[in-house]
Amino acid sequence: MLSHRSLYALALCGACCAAGCQTPPGFFNFKFWNSSASRDLKDPEKLHLTYAQYSEQNGDFDTARTSYETALEQNEQSFDAVLGLARLDLLSGKTPQAERNFLKAFEMAPTNEVAIEALGQFYLTQDRFVEAAQYLQRGLDLAPGNRRLRYRMALALARQGDIPAAESHFIQAVGEAEADYNIGLILYERGEVGPAEQRFLQAVLKKPTLAQAQHWLDTVRQERDPQNMIARRNAATGQQSAETSQQQPPLQIAQAPAGSDASVRGNAPQEQRPLLDPRTLNATQLEQLENSMTPEERTAFRASLQSGGTVLQ
Repeated sequence: MLSHRSLYALALCGACCAAGCQTPPGFFNFKFWNSSASRDLKDPEKLHLTYAQYSEQNGDFDTARTSYETALEQNEQSFDAVLGLARLDLLSGKTPQAERNFLKAFEMAPTNEVAIEALGQFYLTQDRFVEAAQYLQRGLDLAPGNRRLRYRMALALARQGDIPAAESHFIQAVGEAEADYNIGLILYERGEVGPAEQRFLQAVLKKPTLAQAQHWLDTVRQERDPQNMIARRNAATGQQSAETSQQQPPLQIAQAPAGSDASVRGNAPQEQRPLLDPRTLNATQLEQLENSMTPEERTAFRASLQSGGTVLQ
């Protein structure tokens, strides 16, 4: 394995070749390390930044810090070096110093989306949501199409409790179903299990392939009613016990008679639907239930879900 010194030397070699060095590919003269050629590189700041970022990504934070500081010596206005030091300060628990460096990077580049996002994210990690939203909004004013900024703005607003405002940003950043899923997670973290369950359900209805939403919907239902969750799983695999069957009969979906269609259904005797609680249905069962309905019934059903309705007959 190459030492950090050797890796740095290889990085210097790459920079030298990029600057016009005629050294053949695959060959490196390690005397270059101690020669004055390193001082002749056209962009030593970029060289040290590249090595610092490489070291940071590989978890060698001490080497990364040294390289960022060296880059800053080369250029006192190196925005990337200050931002790198801010990240390392945060990772090492030096929160006040990290804040100073994040703010310094922002002041050096007040219209830079990366600086604004980094500062906003820092305040999110500190649960300082008002300050996070303040800076993230400045970023969105400059770059309204930046979905990363918008997503973090949604997080800042939701964690302040402003769910309606957060929902609009979530939808623009990740989509409607994903917005419900993210809001559901935040509500669940706050202990609002009922509203969280409703959000997960809406996410599944809007996008049945969103596996994370189905997972959390099942998780919340199990937490709220573990006995019913066991019964539903047994029913789904055809292994429901006689005792469980007496407590909760298997789900029965009302189907239209064979050969009938919506135009004659209204003249035929209506089949009695069992009492159903949508909160106890998985994505496949919900889809089956909607398929058994007339268009009018389906519209009413979805409206009921949106308004918090739970039981249908």
